[in-house]
Amino acid sequence: MKIRNGFVSNSSSSSFIILKDALSKIQLNIILDYQSYIEELIKADEETNWKDAKKFNSDKEKYQSKEYEEQEYTRLKYIFEYYDTDPWRIEESDEWIWGETSMDNFDMSSLFNHININGEYIMWDDGWIDFPTESQLNFIKRMKKKYRKDKLKRIEDN
Repeated sequence: MKIRNGFVSNSSSSSFIILKDALSKIQLNIILDYQSYIEELIKADEETNWKDAKKFNSDKEKYQSKEYEEQEYTRLKYIFEYYDTDPWRIEESDEWIWGETSMDNFDMSSLFNHININGEYIMWDDGWIDFPTESQLNFIKRMKKKYRKDKLKRIEDN
């Protein structure tokens, strides 16, 4: 599985496909409208950070420390950098969610990790394409069988 982190200097392109059955309704809606979701997350994170900054405003040493600097770069605006400048095209079918981008500076896998999508049901590919590849569609067929088998096992175990 190919995962890019941070800035990519060339015009790298990527695509992914996810078994739709493996997603909750919330996860599905987040993926379909990921830019709005990230904007709200960043806004909430900024507001929380602003309250913390006001609370410790008199402690200037704290804000000049390495610990604060490291904490600053774990904030969501850095984790989800480029979410609004390098958009992914997202398509939905009855069986899958598929996305592609010609410039993958925005690390979509960070979003998938953030919303706890099971990576077993995601296939990543290189290349800018107009529709899921045959290998991606075959992956969905295999994962659909696996998902059904896993679901039956969970039912039997309960």
